[in-house]
Amino acid sequence: MRPKMPILFGLSLLSIALWSPVSEASIIDPSDVLVTQLELTGGSIDYDGGFSHKLGRLLGQPGQLVMNDYQPIGDLVPSILRGDHTYSLFTSGFNGGPAPSAVIDGSSITVDLSSLFYGVSHGDHFKVWNIGGMATGTLNPDTLEFSLTWERLFGDRQKGDPATFSIQGKVITGGSPAPVPLAQTLIFFVTGLLILMGIRGQREGARNEQPVVTA
Repeated sequence: MRPKMPILFGLSLLSIALWSPVSEASIIDPSDVLVTQLELTGGSIDYDGGFSHKLGRLLGQPGQLVMNDYQPIGDLVPSILRGDHTYSLFTSGFNGGPAPSAVIDGSSITVDLSSLFYGVSHGDHFKVWNIGGMATGTLNPDTLEFSLTWERLFGDRQKGDPATFSIQGKVITGGSPAPVPLAQTLIFFVTGLLILMGIRGQREGARNEQPVVTA
């Protein structure tokens, strides 16, 4: 009858380790975070061509860049109207580029913006330029604020120096990343397991020590 209490104690420790909710001190791997969109707060372009003013204004507007999907004109940031011209940013896959996606690695972030376009419409005429690329930058793991830059040859500078683009904002995440258990949980698990193994060893030893009765 005496082994019952150690057995119950060992099982209790195992239950705590396996079923207790993860505390606030749990470690979360940033690379497991699912980025659903980027909340844009500003941006700029280092470019001395004819597109710099309107394109810089578009990049400087607040907006929402959705991950893993394409966004039509006016959805990413508001279009700019100037006379009979409309200036816009949008994402599209008609050139074979994938929808935007983001990868976080600690305090670094990489965003595939190869499907980002700049468009100018004038009456029935519409002209577009692919201004995207592989954007890299920094991320604050606590606030999720980011800063990205990339370079691209486009427009009347196809044979000249590339334009340098930058955007800033905040990462919006979705889903629950898998937490990494704390060392305390591991201690509970190992302690409970050792207790159960010790009890089993004692029982086997006791059985081996029993005298053999012969007829």
